[in-house]
Amino acid sequence: MANIGMEKVYQEFDPVTRWTSEPDAEILVVDLPGFKKEQLKLAVSSTRKLRLTGERRTGGHKWIRFHKEVLVPLTLDIDSVSATFKDNKLYVRHPKVKKTQVPQTKPPVIKKPHDQHEKNRGQGSKASQSGVKTEQRKHDARKKEAADEPREALSSKDHEEKDKVGAKWFEKYKQATGNMVKEAKNKRQLLCNLAASISLVLLILLYARNAVRSSLVWNSEE
Repeated sequence: MANIGMEKVYQEFDPVTRWTSEPDAEILVVDLPGFKKEQLKLAVSSTRKLRLTGERRTGGHKWIRFHKEVLVPLTLDIDSVSATFKDNKLYVRHPKVKKTQVPQTKPPVIKKPHDQHEKNRGQGSKASQSGVKTEQRKHDARKKEAADEPREALSSKDHEEKDKVGAKWFEKYKQATGNMVKEAKNKRQLLCNLAASISLVLLILLYARNAVRSSLVWNSEE
């Protein structure tokens, strides 16, 4: 009854540990003088740490306790751990992992800043070159369009000029032809008048000849 309500006073204890080997296992030996099996706790974490804890009473309200963590190597199987306690020693047995069961872990690849910079610069250079090519194609297309438009305008203008020249020459041809026809008509009229005049002269001459003959006949008859 004298101990009721009294707080425990703990003394920290750091047990001695060592590894021993067997053909198919590695055994962790922990020296725990004064401890009993029921005063110990054993657990294996997901991070491959073996956690050992225990406490015992030394007298009155004084206690001794320990907390120990041991990292289990990758070559050992943490799913098949077994423990035995004998002669103040805790034996924790870890079976060895078969070679086919050893997890294949690749070390992380650390990219050097220089390499990353080179890669980014290469990507930037490719993007820049692609942009330059695109701009060059656009520039060529605009240049071609600009070259085609004046050609079409020039062609249309040439057609207009040719049409004007053709119309001008046609008018000149028409005028010249009209003049020639008019001159021909005038010449024809002139020829007709000349022929009529000649015919009239011939008729007059013929009439005069007949008149002279008739007067000669009458004179001979008298």
